[in-house]
Amino acid sequence: MTCTPTSSDRIGEHLDSFLVEKLLGTGISERQIASAQAYHREVEGRQPISRTVVELGLATDEAVARWIAEFHGWRYLPREELRVEGDSHKALPEAIARNRSALVIARRGARLTVAIADPSGPQFAQVRYALDGNTVEWVVSPQADIAARVSEVYSASLEVRDNELERFVEGMIREAAHTRGLSDIHCIPEDRSCDIRWRIDGDLVPWGTLPGAMKDAVSAQLKLSSTRGADGRSRGVAASGGLDVANRLDAQDASAIREYGSKRVSLRYSVIPAINGESIVIRILDQSAQVGSLEDLGMLEDTAMRFRTELKKPNGILLVSGPTGHGKSTTLAAAVPWLDSRNKRVLSIEDPVEYRLRTVTQAPVSPRMPFASALRAFLRHNPDIIIVGEIRDGETASLAMRLALTGHLILTTIHANTAIQALCRLLDLGVEASMIAATTRFLLAQRLVKRLCPFCRKPHRDSGALAERYENVIEVAKCSLVFRAPERQAPGFFEAGGGCNGCNRSGFVGRLGIFEFREIRRPLADLLLRQRGRFDPVGAESIFSSAMREGDIGARCLREDGILKAFFGITTPEEVFGATMDAARNS
Repeated sequence: MTCTPTSSDRIGEHLDSFLVEKLLGTGISERQIASAQAYHREVEGRQPISRTVVELGLATDEAVARWIAEFHGWRYLPREELRVEGDSHKALPEAIARNRSALVIARRGARLTVAIADPSGPQFAQVRYALDGNTVEWVVSPQADIAARVSEVYSASLEVRDNELERFVEGMIREAAHTRGLSDIHCIPEDRSCDIRWRIDGDLVPWGTLPGAMKDAVSAQLKLSSTRGADGRSRGVAASGGLDVANRLDAQDASAIREYGSKRVSLRYSVIPAINGESIVIRILDQSAQVGSLEDLGMLEDTAMRFRTELKKPNGILLVSGPTGHGKSTTLAAAVPWLDSRNKRVLSIEDPVEYRLRTVTQAPVSPRMPFASALRAFLRHNPDIIIVGEIRDGETASLAMRLALTGHLILTTIHANTAIQALCRLLDLGVEASMIAATTRFLLAQRLVKRLCPFCRKPHRDSGALAERYENVIEVAKCSLVFRAPERQAPGFFEAGGGCNGCNRSGFVGRLGIFEFREIRRPLADLLLRQRGRFDPVGAESIFSSAMREGDIGARCLREDGILKAFFGITTPEEVFGATMDAARNS
């Protein structure tokens, strides 16, 4: 049977049944298959059923690839035959090849031979869009083999002489500081190489590979770069507080500043000794960047309006939660213009100071002044509003709660997956339930998802089914402000296209936030006080589930907020599903 990958939703249904037959033939029980299918329903927006089968150990990557090839009537290519002719791989943008498990292995004019792992995958449409206009012969290979070959053909092998290392490192940092969406440089030692990768819009992207013989020299030069001043000149370890080049046994941290014209960036270094050498990560923070409005960050108008209302209150705690690197500090910075900071004294303790905020007295955390010590010192300055970069321990949490009880407004962040789980985290740190109920005004949880390129996006293949599935969420949102914008008058679901010059051939440009807003109302406060240390997050979330069904627009969970943004064509449903797998409400 020969199939074309133009209707991957229908193919996926048939392939599911085909794989079940194959698994039963290998001795896998119906119970194991049922468990696998239940697991796959949680991740189907991110990967095909074939990937789930491999992940759960029901079949090998090679066996699944052979079954997929048999199902479609295509040729199967084992690892030893998966070779790229010349530079034919360049017909497919690197970002798509890496993220979609596809590789062009041969090119004859407009005729391409393309190796893929599974055409029923949820993001396979982007591969088709990228190759539009060509005649394609599809072949199937194991996903792991395609990934290895993609890394091999796209990675740039760097040749750097010892006397050019300093210029190489400083040039790399300068280039990274001017790259849109870049947050980190990763130097990862391997057995025979040293890989340098950049984290751009949340994804680790290979930048280049150095020979293994240069691992120690590169790590030493990266450490030395932490001792340089804003002008790039060396100041010495003692004067700069930089990394110790001679110490290869201990984990180290340091920071530095670079100035490139009007652009000022903060560099945060972290070094971990590993078995293959020293793993080094440089976090790059653009201190000259301007923080946009709450809506610019991705907050829908109704959520932003409620957030601003809370910012006008004289006391209490406003708690922002989410994983590391998902924009919590940026949200607090965007909230500052609404704090009336010209007429009120605002103090901030941060680790590190990421954005320079006017009319706010900002202090960095240091060994001599951790968060708790800073809060005690702040009281002597008679502040009205205090921004705490992060609640990390019970002492800081208790002090913040007491300050909120004595007439201060506290804005802070905490690491938790959802807004309700932030309450669990506070209880775990030893804060009394009565204190949380008395001081916490609202909880805001957030994630970051990729923003679709508006120039090359394509209508989603499952747009109708998605609209039907989330009909209630969309209908409730129509009662709010979010449909009033002109560009949202004719919404619809989209997916990434083949890429264009505007998005660097990736289909995405930048990231935006998805948010959930949890106001501490009487039912939730009563539940908190009743259960105290045995607080039930599922029971708490059910309060908001009921409110959402009754039309409360402020009770949307993370997934529902993300689905609305996907419905407006700002991001993809797959991005939302992947970011909210641990925070989704059954819908």
